[in-house]
Amino acid sequence: MAAVRGRLSGVGFVLPAVVFLVLVFLVPLVRVLSLSLHPVDGAGNPLPEFSLVQYQRVFSETFFSQALVRSFQTSFLVTALCLALGYPVAYALSRVRTGVLRTLMFVIVLSPLLTSVVVRSYGWVVLLSANGAVNRLLVGTGITDQPLPLLTSYTAVVISVTHVLLPFAIIPLTTALGGIDPHLRRASQSLGAGAVRTFTRVTLPLSLPGVAAACMVVFPLAMGIYITPLLVGGANQPLAGLRVYSQITSVYDYPVAAALSLTLLVLTLVCVAAMGAGFRFWERRHDG
Repeated sequence: MAAVRGRLSGVGFVLPAVVFLVLVFLVPLVRVLSLSLHPVDGAGNPLPEFSLVQYQRVFSETFFSQALVRSFQTSFLVTALCLALGYPVAYALSRVRTGVLRTLMFVIVLSPLLTSVVVRSYGWVVLLSANGAVNRLLVGTGITDQPLPLLTSYTAVVISVTHVLLPFAIIPLTTALGGIDPHLRRASQSLGAGAVRTFTRVTLPLSLPGVAAACMVVFPLAMGIYITPLLVGGANQPLAGLRVYSQITSVYDYPVAAALSLTLLVLTLVCVAAMGAGFRFWERRHDG
């Protein structure tokens, strides 16, 4: 009886969280799925019958399919940039032993997360506008004769999204690198391995869980992000998140917006699962 009561008490602790997740995630997801399966009339109002016409539009119309492809490309590029920029920072954080300096570096890394993403995105708007600091520097140094259209470019979108998501890569990388026993590096060097060989044979393989975690956090966030691209690149950027936004706020075609958002969700889950399987395969091959 005591064991039964213990299990029931455990269920009682978990039940509120389960109910909360069902209410705020599962129920809206089912609602979106139902909405995506309804055709619409000429005025854009959903009809009672069910149809897959919305999903056919998502894959057959270039306006939507191109956005899905570009979102995947952008997410892959942003993830790669976050790893390339975040790994050295995480490596430095993991090697710092001084408490004050380590705390200061963590504050610098984490402070952007304490600021609204809208504020950070508007910061890039100020920097990249025609009268912004970047164009003033380019014109003032004679590199260009007139301001460049940086603000609405795809490059600006990639840079700003990378800046917004970079802390999400640094945190798991720092955790993984900080968990590596420093004696392993010293043992490698005592056996004749140089700094580069020690890094490639010891540090990098042992930090792979952090790399995997960073990819699985940054990639989904980049797939669905729309606020930063909207502010920096404009609503015409061919990204799936912006297409969903425009269908809801401008076209008022909720069924196709629901179909596109669910397609984006499924593709994101498939990509994350593929990345996880790839990392596990590499890890098994390395260990064994």
